[in-house]
Parts: sequence; structure tokens; C-alpha cells
Amino acid sequence: MELFSIAAQTSTPQEAEQYSRMVSKANQVLHKKYKSLAISCTVHEGIMLWSCREDDPRFFKGNQLQQVYETAANTVAEYILQEKEQKLVEHILQEDFDFPEPEEHEQILKHCRMILERDPELSESWNRRFDMLMQGVKQCLTERPLLHIDGFLTFRSGQYVKELKEIVEYAVDEFLMDRQYEEFVGMLKYFVYFQQPQVPLVHVIHKGGQDLLLLDEDLNPLEYRYDEGVVVERLDQQDLQMEDAVVTTLISVSPAKIVIHTREPHMTVIRTLTQIFEQRIEICRYCPDCHAYFRETGKI
Repeated sequence: MELFSIAAQTSTPQEAEQYSRMVSKANQVLHKKYKSLAISCTVHEGIMLWSCREDDPRFFKGNQLQQVYETAANTVAEYILQEKEQKLVEHILQEDFDFPEPEEHEQILKHCRMILERDPELSESWNRRFDMLMQGVKQCLTERPLLHIDGFLTFRSGQYVKELKEIVEYAVDEFLMDRQYEEFVGMLKYFVYFQQPQVPLVHVIHKGGQDLLLLDEDLNPLEYRYDEGVVVERLDQQDLQMEDAVVTTLISVSPAKIVIHTREPHMTVIRTLTQIFEQRIEICRYCPDCHAYFRETGKI
């Protein structure tokens, strides 16, 4: 009796080789447990057919059949995640969204890959998708032991495809936010470039996270300003947290030089200020002016 026949249409020799390795690994597991199984994997016109037979009636008295289906379903689910998922995401992006520029397309796919990769910090999403696929394949094999993987993805994996669409939508939103942010920073850079310096120096103490303290050249606190018209209006439309008041104030006083005292120069808030004010920025990791503050707060 045929236990299952699973067809996979591979698009590249590398994909075919990967699928063959995965099937071979699964076959070793199955042979180790059930010596009498007749397992084969053949290739015909680009389609790989993985088949399994068992003619011993005693095999069907226990739950061995479900265990065989589970092994096969695990293999198919992992194969889809490794070899098919990226193509599915690309298809969803192409069909559901209008980003004709290749560079935009690739940036969105990069966001998708970051979510889809089997990263320990993002394993919840990977495990959930794996489980959806594994359970779906196992159910299909239980109902009918003939399975075409592409057909399964088209007709029997609605919840999985729905999650992929949500991931693509999230990646598109992230891309649009990043683009809006870059355009906004570019506008501020242009604004600052044509400003004449009004004060010689401003110190920025990076207290941690998004928290910044502004001091004048004599190390007296600067009063935050919110009177820069269009700048404030545009800042209100951005999610810049602490940066809005800081940027508005720095643009308002227009210092010739800005010294940022920080122990975390790679933080987003520091990179944003560096992007906007460019050559006016100097990063200080240690000096007498900030030593006392960072010593008191345990930053050194």
C-alpha cells in the first residue's frame, strides 16, 4: 500500500539538491524506525517524486502511519520555509503592491528577510509558520496520500499565506516610514545648511536612550524651543520622541559647533543628529566637561 507520494517542482539545481538532501535525511529516520518501508525519490521533467510504500499488514495496527506522516510533513514544511517562502513573498509583493523600482523592491524584501529568517530572537514567527505548514501537510496526507507541494501552497495553506501577506504589509509600512524619515532628515539638513551660526557652541549630554540634555557654551541648561514654524509642524508628523524638541532647539539657536557627549555613539538619536547637522557635530566619548556627569550616573 502506498503511504504517500509527494511531488515537488524545483526551480533550480540548487533547490533540487537541497530538497534531495532533506528527503534523504528523512528517509534515514524512517528506515531506522521501520525497516520494511519501501522508499524512493525519483526525478522526472523537473518534478521530484518522494514515495513511500508498506505492504506488511502489521504496520497498520498501531500509530506508525501517523508517525510516518509527521516525519514527511516536517520535511515538507522545512523545505517550504527554506526554498519556497522567499519566492512566495516576492510574488505577494509584486501582485499586491506597486513598487516598480528594483531598488525599492529589494529594500522591502530585505525587511521581509529579517522577519522570515530563523533567528533565535524571531523564532516565534518561524515556529508558528512551520507548525501551520506541518499540520496542514499532515492533514492532507491523512485525507489523501498524494500531495503536490505547489498545489498545497495554492489551495490548502490559506492561513500560512495570510501570515506572509501580513509580513509583507509590515515590511512595506517599515519601508515607507524609513523613506519618509530619510526625506524629512534631508529637508532638515537643507534647512541647517543655509543657516548662519548664531551661537558658537552647544553641548548635548546623552543621558541614555532618547534622553538628551542641552547646555550652552558655559554649560548652563538651554531652554527648549518650539517656535520654528514649519520645522515644528513637520516634527509633529514624525515619531522622533525626544528628538523633536532637541532638533527644534538646535535649529533655533543654530550653533556653529555641537559637541555630543555620549557613551553610546551608535544610538539612533545620535545618528539622527549627526545626519542633520553633519560637519557641525563632534562626538565626545570622554572629556572633563562630561566626566563628572557620567561618573555620577554610572556610565563610566
